[in-house]
Amino acid sequence: MLDSMRHLSVAVLAALPVSAQAGNETIFVGTSTSGSTDLHACVASGPGSLVWQSPSPFTNNVTDAVWADQGRRIYVGQSLGNQVSVADWNGATPTWSAFYAAPGACYGLGLDAGRQRLWVLTGASTSSRQLHCLDADLGSPGYGTLLASTNLASASRERWELSPSGNLAAVPHVFINTGLFELVDTNPSSPTFLQTLVSTPVPGAASSGFAFVSACEISIDDAYAYVLYAGLGSGALAVFDIATSAWLDFDPAPGQQDMAVGVSVPNGLALAPDRSFALVAGGGSTTGVARVDFDYGIPANTTVTLFAAVVAPNCNGLSLSPEATRACVTSTPASVSPPGTLIVFDVTSGGVLHTVPLGAMWNIYTTAWQAESPTATFDAFGVGCTGSSGVPVLAAATGSRPALGTTFVTEVSNLPYGIAVLQIGFSNTLTSTNVPLPLDLTILGMPGCNLLVDPLAAFVLSGPGSTASWSWALPGGQSLFGATFFAQAFSLDPAANAFGFAASNGGAGKLGY
Repeated sequence: MLDSMRHLSVAVLAALPVSAQAGNETIFVGTSTSGSTDLHACVASGPGSLVWQSPSPFTNNVTDAVWADQGRRIYVGQSLGNQVSVADWNGATPTWSAFYAAPGACYGLGLDAGRQRLWVLTGASTSSRQLHCLDADLGSPGYGTLLASTNLASASRERWELSPSGNLAAVPHVFINTGLFELVDTNPSSPTFLQTLVSTPVPGAASSGFAFVSACEISIDDAYAYVLYAGLGSGALAVFDIATSAWLDFDPAPGQQDMAVGVSVPNGLALAPDRSFALVAGGGSTTGVARVDFDYGIPANTTVTLFAAVVAPNCNGLSLSPEATRACVTSTPASVSPPGTLIVFDVTSGGVLHTVPLGAMWNIYTTAWQAESPTATFDAFGVGCTGSSGVPVLAAATGSRPALGTTFVTEVSNLPYGIAVLQIGFSNTLTSTNVPLPLDLTILGMPGCNLLVDPLAAFVLSGPGSTASWSWALPGGQSLFGATFFAQAFSLDPAANAFGFAASNGGAGKLGY
């Protein structure tokens, strides 16, 4: 039984809940500076501490970055290096290598995680840039090769965005007062794959006299496209209803009005996964970040809140945490010299959580917030009940954690006979028979004790003294990254109560590095 647990099938583990971690994800920070050894940084979002900072030729003039493979890998586009580079991330340091040699500067990256494809906008000149679709499947013999590319009409293009579904890309012209906003089909199963589906002017930008695209987004349900633009005045946010092929009008006055966003020189946009709100960063010397709360039914009721506490002149590099409760933005008080900072803040209150100095980094235009925390953890939760040797304690052995590709060891201490039963489950809120947890075990003759985990499997442990241990050889595959499990031990203790066992605390584990 123990051996079978040590080799739990990948199919069972793959079914474990993998949810966004509202914790210590890594934030990648890249600079858009010239030279062959540009600095990049990795920041721990939980404590707001600098984990890694170093120059690398693979981070030369970064234009965008995306995390992939459940936080184990990051791709970076370079405008001067004419390539997409990639780094394996072990939770402490990146290991860089070349991924794709592009025909020119690379602007923006989009990850189609479901199909394991990476898209980049690149070309020999500004007016000839096309979307290149790259094989990002680690198991594919064609990893890093070109799969397809668009044939868009000649126009200056730079800012663009792939939808989270991977089915659409917003690829507007740079100057949209005289150019166009375009949506391209990026679904390889579609009969119109690589074709332009929508080509339309942005009314507010077209009437402004001069406007250029700062950022784009597409909602996760492919229902709306968002275009942030700047120009004469403070700029605005335009929202396109894809189903009706119509722009939302944010003002009841006659004519088409886009949403004023409350910051000067708007240059960064981050959309909440449920599209209920967006954050906008401003590049002016005194502006910072504003929150836009959408009313799609009555666009005129959409509201804008400026986060006064986020003091971020020349801010950029705006990105949301995976659970969309936090965000980060970069700031360089003097736009041509250090020091730069990364500001992590709460998206509801606008309160600053961390301000992380980035030293010599400046001209900071890129951040990428990891989709999941990389660190394998095993943390105690709940409380046990007292036995004849005290309360049994379940914990990871010193120096051990459930890192993929290693053997994870847990220990149960305060055992009067050195014998315990360890239970493993995949929930600590509900049993497989829909009984809520924790469950009072008084009915079994264990007053004061609670069942804390769904007992999917149980193992008898024994040790020579008052401590017994259990080892689990974890597979090394990336498919299990982020999976969670729960454990609780029961100490053999006839003197503790009528049932003859005392319960330990619970342990919550997450597979990672």
